[in-house]
Amino acid sequence: MRDVYDFAKYFLKNGADSLPNTYDGNMKLQKLLVLANLAYVAEFGELLFSDEVLAFKNGCVVEKVRLRYKNDYNGFYTDSLNYQPDFTENEYSVLNDVMAVFGSATAKELSEINHTFNFWKEAFEKGTDETGFHDKSLSVVDMLSQKEDIEKMKEILNSYQVSSNNVEAYEIINGITFCYDGFKLTDEMIDQLETFTSSADDDTYSVYLDDGRLVIY
Repeated sequence: MRDVYDFAKYFLKNGADSLPNTYDGNMKLQKLLVLANLAYVAEFGELLFSDEVLAFKNGCVVEKVRLRYKNDYNGFYTDSLNYQPDFTENEYSVLNDVMAVFGSATAKELSEINHTFNFWKEAFEKGTDETGFHDKSLSVVDMLSQKEDIEKMKEILNSYQVSSNNVEAYEIINGITFCYDGFKLTDEMIDQLETFTSSADDDTYSVYLDDGRLVIY
């Protein structure tokens, strides 16, 4: 099983933290990692990563990733830009789906989504005593035991997959999703799309060919 840093680097490389080197950027990264972990359980019956997930007031956190982001963002970001993932087809499938479904949400919105899951509630309550003191070491999340949460994520993923079943493929570049159908993206096209992301206003675009010319809308 891969280290959670591999997936954190992938998200950072694709601009998934939205507000880089900020509290909200860190929080959003945490929530995407946790949602990806649950999505992998929902799709394939096992965790995407086994690194410890803790329940905090604002939702679940992978502590070692949170601290690296907080204390060494520049180094973390540089490592992420240089990272060349070799994920399996299943891993890529889940990461792409999570980005497509949740990637445009704010940190606050993802925190609110996180609070709807039982795995957060049970772990947070376990680590909080009668005085309100929270001991994070006692707030370890047990995601695999939460059948209701797993089913909820399955429904979310199924709804997305049904709604996008008319799209043959999509590519995520710098956090922007480009949907296309009936042709293969060449390296030259990908370079054009990457350039486009620097001025993109939306999170998702459709791409088609018009007399061999790439059109983005």
